[in-house]
Amino acid sequence: MRVLVTGGAGFIGSHIVDALAERGHEPVVLDALLARAHGEGAGAPPGVVRADVRDADAVRALLRGVDAVCHQAALVGLGKDFADAPDYVGCNDLGTAVLLAAMAEAGTAALVLAGSMVVYGGGATTAPRTAPSGPARAPSGTCGKAASNRRAPAAAPHCCPGSSARTRPPTRATCTPPPN
Repeated sequence: MRVLVTGGAGFIGSHIVDALAERGHEPVVLDALLARAHGEGAGAPPGVVRADVRDADAVRALLRGVDAVCHQAALVGLGKDFADAPDYVGCNDLGTAVLLAAMAEAGTAALVLAGSMVVYGGGATTAPRTAPSGPARAPSGTCGKAASNRRAPAAAPHCCPGSSARTRPPTRATCTPPPN
């Protein structure tokens, strides 16, 4: 199988690339090699195409002949202050949108999308005046990600239509029913 790995030179992405190659698959690796993640002046490792996931032409070219995509490209961390928000939204949201549009155009339907505590929250916490809490409702559009990593409850078909969530055992809920 030929698999495009965005963010494939990063910490998790590089391990995915190695695992794919070890299993006989053909990884196609895209990474912007941003200085904040890879250091100043980082060169592209062999086999890595240095391109930004927001570059529609580069993404389209790399999708030729690809059977699946493993999307790991993202800015991570909390940034220094709210002034960093445009960078995070540009890379993470716009980058994902560009990738999804190019996948639709190419007819590539298989996608593995990374999720982290940035999406799901840091876990259960206790607030001084409330009961224990945790992520109660996934942000809009994340139910498919939750289902794909077994975080969706078995009763989530209302939230994750067409997913296999209804056949998976119940775990920590990340989706709640829509209001009536």
